[in-house]
This record gives sequence, C-alpha cells and structure tokens, in this order.
Amino acid sequence: MRVRFWGVTGTIPSPSLVASTGGGGRACGNTTCIEVSWPGQTIIYDAGSGFLAFGEAILAELAADSLRSTRIDLILSHPHLDHLMGLVFGALTYDPRLRIHLWASPATLEALNILLNPASPTSRIYFPPTFIEMKGLADRNAVIPGSTFELGEAKVQTMALRHPGGCMGFRLTIGTKSIVLASDHEHPRQGVDEDLARFCEGADVVYTEGQYTRDEYEGLTALGAGPPIPRKGWGHSTMEDCLATAMAAGCGHLVLGHHDPIRPLESLGHHQARLLAVAGNRLRLSMAIEGEILNLA
Repeated sequence: MRVRFWGVTGTIPSPSLVASTGGGGRACGNTTCIEVSWPGQTIIYDAGSGFLAFGEAILAELAADSLRSTRIDLILSHPHLDHLMGLVFGALTYDPRLRIHLWASPATLEALNILLNPASPTSRIYFPPTFIEMKGLADRNAVIPGSTFELGEAKVQTMALRHPGGCMGFRLTIGTKSIVLASDHEHPRQGVDEDLARFCEGADVVYTEGQYTRDEYEGLTALGAGPPIPRKGWGHSTMEDCLATAMAAGCGHLVLGHHDPIRPLESLGHHQARLLAVAGNRLRLSMAIEGEILNLA
C-alpha cells in the first residue's frame, strides 16, 4: 500500500515553499487530497486543491499509456470548499476516459446536488460548471456514517466525525495493513476521544489533524499576527489531543495534517519535536508534508 500526500493544508490553499532533499524548494500549500493506492487500484481521500496535481499526474500516465486502471474511487469526508474545490476545477473530472466513483454521506451528496445539479436554484452561483459537464464522474454513492463497505481489495469502515455540517472518517484495510483518514474532527473534550480511539485501534497509520495547539484552540495564544481567537466549535482539534488519542489507540504511526494556512511550515519541526517528547517510543509521529510518500509493506 502506498500513501501519497497531494494536499495537507487546511481551510484555504496557502502557497509556500519548503526545502527539498535535492536542494532548492518545493511548492506546497494545497488543501486536503491523499492517495492510497496499490497495484491496479487507487482510492483518493478528499478532493481539495491537491486533487489538481493528482489529476495532472494521472493524465500524464494516461498519455504515456502507463496507467494501470482508469477507475478512481473518491471517498469524500464532507463538502466544505477546501475538500471539494479540486473536484470542481480539476481537469480529471471532465475527462471521459476516466471513471471517478464518488462515495460520501447522504448529507454530503445533497450538498453537492444543491451546488452542482443544473436544476438546482443555486446552480452556477458558486461554481461555473455542473454535473452535466463532469464526464469523468461516473457515479455518486451514498455511504451511511458507521457503515462498512468494500472497494476492490479494500475493506472500508466509516465513522461520523464532529464537524459543522457533518463529516465522515474512513478506515481502509488492505490485507494486514490499515490506515485511518479522519481529518476535520473536534474532540468532545480535552484529552482522549474514546470513540475515535476505538475506530483507530491498532491501525498502522492514522492521518488526522492538528490544526491548533492547545493554547491556540483556547484563545490563549495568537496564531499569526492577529489577536488570540478562541476556536471551540470550529470543528478542529489540537495536536495534543490527537496525540493522546493515537497513543490510546495503539496506532503505529500518527501523521498530523490539515495544517493551519497561517502557520509557517518551518515551525512544524518544532511542534513535532515537542510532541515526540511526550510520545517517547510509544509510536512514530510525523507532520504531513505535501509530496511525501509512505509505503506500507
């Protein structure tokens, strides 16, 4: 199983430059889009602005006649713009040679219908195109949060998350390996979220968010140049709570993403070191970086 991070910034795209191992810099700052793939099958988690870069890579493979499958399964957590904009504006969605199968909650599908159905009163108000133009979108499938279904070799478990308007987390299991994708979730209280910990129990990788530190969330410390802002009820979690939950779940590798667009990327290493001092050797912990790849053998 291969996991590639095409976008790991939260809320809005925030163009930035980070150092690359080959020297120079690498552009980043795209919103949520994560690829989970293995030979012959590709699942995409969310279609933020990172979906555009993913689409360009797929279309390049198609042009080179090296694409193993034209099927793409898109599991969509919720319809907020930072998780959706790539589906609407990416070339992949409009190419009839591709078959994108979308899986989302009934509430998310209804929101998409309001935005993109040409018969909707709000059609073309927020986005110029509609479903009619999206020739690469094969179908839209309803998934009840809490249910389990299969996508090829993958077992997909789902969980309702705490986020304004609703959100859904996913656990993908292929063979003996599993990854949890659960961003945009606010813990009900400080510390371990027991429901999420059960969902993540024993997972090899848990990708979740750490958009704020505890003090930023409480409004005690400013994030950026503005004044401190309390962020309770915004539907996002703290790095500290995500770590506590991952340790309680006994996961192997915690990856924190959905980075706040105001946070300087060079500060992520500081927060990683701070959290590792708490975690010790109980798990592996890293900050998600756009373009990086994890291989689960």
